Amino acid sequence: MLDLSYDAYVWTRVVHVIAVTAWIGGLIGLSEVFALHAETGDDGLWLSRERALLGRVLIPASGIALATGMVLVLNYGELTEGWLHAKFLAVFLLLVDQIVLTRQISRFASGANIRLPIFFRRLKLFPIALFIGIVALVIVRPF
Repeated sequence: MLDLSYDAYVWTRVVHVIAVTAWIGGLIGLSEVFALHAETGDDGLWLSRERALLGRVLIPASGIALATGMVLVLNYGELTEGWLHAKFLAVFLLLVDQIVLTRQISRFASGANIRLPIFFRRLKLFPIALFIGIVALVIVRPF
């Protein structure tokens, strides 16, 4: 268990919330960019934007969110609480979503996309639902 000073703890939380917000926004944005890519079929325009969003937003934001989250968990010390386990599951599902989206870039690049734009527009609801659940878990701590 860590024992952060109050200031270090608060600033770690600030960075964590900002990184998580950027991560969720990146997941939502990438899904929408995929929908536009699937509609237009213009690989030259969309592939560079997809890769930029992944490399400049999603990967750094998820890395920072996970690192600061681990620091906060180690500082919290109560790993037996049910709400925290549920949050870990939700974070794992966000990582799965990111992996699915990352693999989709390769499908577009190789011309192997079989998904319709509506699929990607619905897929962006997944991180939104997880984000709402995570916020509720952290604030209410229901179990």
